[in-house]
Amino acid sequence: MTARAFRLTAYDFSSAEGYMPETKGLRFAYADNTELEFIAKEGTRKIAPGDGHFLPPETMLRGGGWLFEMTRPEVPFLPTSVAQIELAAGIALEGDGPFFLRADGVSSSPGAATPRHGHRGPGIRRLSKGLLMAEVGDFTKRIRAGEAWFETGKEWVVGSNISQAGNTFIRVMALPAELKGGKSSFVPASPEEAAKPRAVQYRLFDEVDILW
Repeated sequence: MTARAFRLTAYDFSSAEGYMPETKGLRFAYADNTELEFIAKEGTRKIAPGDGHFLPPETMLRGGGWLFEMTRPEVPFLPTSVAQIELAAGIALEGDGPFFLRADGVSSSPGAATPRHGHRGPGIRRLSKGLLMAEVGDFTKRIRAGEAWFETGKEWVVGSNISQAGNTFIRVMALPAELKGGKSSFVPASPEEAAKPRAVQYRLFDEVDILW
């Protein structure tokens, strides 16, 4: 079985003048607290706080927010003048594919906990608001707003909202093409876990094919 190596990176992005990536990759821009702008020959598209989209080719990104990037491992990170790394992780997509990259948001109510589960592919998550206890395999960590974590999809995970209000995290995952259109990537750890309520709400932002 063949495997293709990639790297997923979550950045803090900031550029008042605008920046156009020069390297090959897929990039999802999320406006966490302030507006972002996509600037292309066709015009300017404004991304309101709480929204996000994949950056089209030959498009400049302006403003401040979060940027999630998928590239080959040998591609340099974005320049520190516009992007600061929050988290980077190597991934391998096994098989001939096809695959795609999905960006969505996951929200939960105070005290909610997911069933023990995995996913059909790897991805980076970043908490936009709230406080989360993440159990990922043998790893357990309290996640604060702004912090990111990585899941291979193969280890069992439990996410618990330990804040006094709603939680929301942004998630960017590489998945098999059969799940396009917002189909669930959720894999329960057992029939008993599958019967439990998931206790989360989803918002699909965007999906884009991985063609290289």
